[in-house]
Amino acid sequence: MAINVSEITSVLKREIESYEQKLQVSDVGTVIEVGDGIARIYGLKNAMAA
Repeated sequence: MAINVSEITSVLKREIESYEQKLQVSDVGTVIEVGDGIARIYGLKNAMAA
């Protein structure tokens, strides 16, 4: 079985042209303590009291 360089090249070019980067951002933190309706957390800069 011989390697066909032009076929591999065309497949790679097609894959690169159709590549779509998907970016997903999420905040992740750690729950330190929970009690009496209050949760102490660490690592969530945008967390607020409600």
